[in-house]
Amino acid sequence: MHPRIDHAGHGREAGQTLVLITVMMMGLLGVAGFAIDYGFWALNKNQVQSAADASALAGASQIPAGQASAGSTAQSQYAKNGVAGDTVGVSNTTNLTANDSVTVSASRAVPTWFTSLFGVHSVTVKGAARATIESFTTVNGINVMPWGVLKASYVPNQPYAIYTKDTANANNGALSLPYVQSTDCPVPNGASVYSDEIAGTTPVCPVSVGETLSTKPGNNSGPTSQGLNIRITDWQTVNQIVQFNADGTNTLLQPNSPQLVVIPVLTNPSGQSVWPNGTSSPMTVVGFAWFVITSCGDPANPSYCSNSDGKQVNGVFVNLDSSASMGTPGPYDPSSNTVFTVELTQ
Repeated sequence: MHPRIDHAGHGREAGQTLVLITVMMMGLLGVAGFAIDYGFWALNKNQVQSAADASALAGASQIPAGQASAGSTAQSQYAKNGVAGDTVGVSNTTNLTANDSVTVSASRAVPTWFTSLFGVHSVTVKGAARATIESFTTVNGINVMPWGVLKASYVPNQPYAIYTKDTANANNGALSLPYVQSTDCPVPNGASVYSDEIAGTTPVCPVSVGETLSTKPGNNSGPTSQGLNIRITDWQTVNQIVQFNADGTNTLLQPNSPQLVVIPVLTNPSGQSVWPNGTSSPMTVVGFAWFVITSCGDPANPSYCSNSDGKQVNGVFVNLDSSASMGTPGPYDPSSNTVFTVELTQ
C-alpha cells in the first residue's frame, strides 16, 4: 500500500508561510519607512537648531547698540538660515547680569512620508538657544598698546586722541606696561621697551580689570613714532579696516591689521576720569577698548609718524565682537569695558 500524500496540508503550510512573509515584509517596510522619516525629521531639527544658534549669537552681539537692534538682528539672522514657515520667538534675557542675553526659540512643522500611512501627517521639531555678551576681565596682551584712555562714553567711528603731548601735564596717555621677560612681568624702565611694545616686538603681559598701572610721564614722542614706524609700514584708512554699517553693526575687513589695537580704559584710584598731574602715578584698569590707529600728528594735517612726529596718536573707536580666546570673559559691563565676546550659554 502506498503512503498517502496530504496535498491539502502542504497547501495550508504554504499559505501560512506566505502570510508570515507578507507580515514580515510589511514590518520591514514600516521600520525602513520610519527610519527614512526619522532621518528627515532629524535633519530639519538640526537645521532649526543651527538657525537658532546663529540668530542668538548675532542678536547678542548687538546688545551694545540697544535691545531693539539686538532683537531685529536676531530675527533677520534667523530668516537667512531658516525657512519661511518656521515659527520664531526672540526675547531679551538675563544670564550673568541684567539683560545680557538673547534667547531664540524656533519650531518647524515637518511633513511625513511613510508614517502618514499610520495617520501621522506632520511632526513639529524645535530648537532653542541663548547667547550671552560678556566683557573681558583679562586680556592676554596681544595687540595691547602701552597707552591708556580715560573712562568715557566712546562712540564708534568717532576720532579720539589716544596719546598726546600735553604741554599742561606731563602725563599724556603713555603707560609703563609690564612686559614678558622669561617667566616674569617686570615694569619697563626707560623708553626702549615702551617703543618695542608699540612695535609689537616685545610681548606685553596679560592685563586685568582692577590692575594698577603706572603712567609714563614726559616727552615720549620719539619712542612713540619709532614704535609706530616699525609696527605700521603701510597705512590704511579706517574704512579699509572696518566697515561701519547703517544698522550700527561693524564688519571687520582686516582682522590682522597692525592698526587695530587694544587700549586699557583707566580711572584714577578714586574712580575719576582724570590723569594725575606731573609725576608717574598709578591708574586703575576698568576695561578695554578697540581702536584703529589712524595717524600721527595734527589730525587736520596728519604726518603718519614721518620725521619722528609722535607728539600725538589719533584713532577711531571700534565696537567689535572678539574671540573668547582673547582673554578671560566675565559679566558684561558696558559702562567701561567695551571689548566683548559673545558665547552660546544654553
